[in-house]
Amino acid sequence: MTHDMLYDPIRQKDVPATPEEHVRQATIKFLMDEIKVPQNLIAVEFALSTVEPSTDDRVDILVQSFKDNADLRHPWLLVECKAPGEYTWQALQVQLNKYLQVLTPKYVMLSLGDAVRYFALDATTKRFKKIDKLPAFSA
Repeated sequence: MTHDMLYDPIRQKDVPATPEEHVRQATIKFLMDEIKVPQNLIAVEFALSTVEPSTDDRVDILVQSFKDNADLRHPWLLVECKAPGEYTWQALQVQLNKYLQVLTPKYVMLSLGDAVRYFALDATTKRFKKIDKLPAFSA
């Protein structure tokens, strides 16, 4: 089965145009155009082994934050993208929870096809609460 290709501006190469990749590329465009995230702070298919050598998991999209000496374990945003019909919200949550054992992002974005959910870390309770939209980017 062959796929058309999509250009990924972050990885700066053509990638197979799978249903999940369409969601990922639409999310990258949204982050850069609407949320005003600088392209150089976006990582695609970020290897968690960078911060936790015992895992081989990869996060779809990670937006770094370098404010207040933040390190890789504390990104501004963690995004998980899935093609419509391939996952349920519950399955996506289970996958996200694995990542949250390694990373503590300020925000989380879950994208299941065209449906999107956003969460913000509550500094007091250290739990994520659902929010209506992401704020404009601030490092």
